[in-house]
Amino acid sequence: MANWCSNIVSFSGKEKKIKSLQTLFEQMTVKESETNEGQLPPFVDWETDYLFDIRWEEDVLYCYTKWSPNIELMRAIADEYQVDFIYTYSEMGTGIYGEAQYLNGVLASICLEREDFAQYSYHEETDSYFFEGDDYDSDDEILEILLERKKAIATL
Repeated sequence: MANWCSNIVSFSGKEKKIKSLQTLFEQMTVKESETNEGQLPPFVDWETDYLFDIRWEEDVLYCYTKWSPNIELMRAIADEYQVDFIYTYSEMGTGIYGEAQYLNGVLASICLEREDFAQYSYHEETDSYFFEGDDYDSDDEILEILLERKKAIATL
């Protein structure tokens, strides 16, 4: 059974292109509900990288993929529709957490590594996470802090 990677892709570009993209994802959502199968855009001939639980809201795609993010699929979609994207993804069962940006035809991606995850700990007795002297109710904020730090270092 696959681990599910959570994907949030924020698209930007000309309004007409974004509307066309919205139509594509809405059609894929309908087809997914009819067939109960993952979906790919009709212009790709891949046999992997299917999107599941597809949802489009305010120029943002929400979906799941099996095991890992589908960055190359998103690049193919962006190229087809001539748009940019910022793609955040996580699959915590296997320690995948990161962000990819595709701006003006240039792809940049950064993700957390094993040593990044080792910077915080979970305490069962308090049901909280401990990071840099503070307690957190969830690890979401910690992961965002760690990723932002990595991005800042990468752009220096």
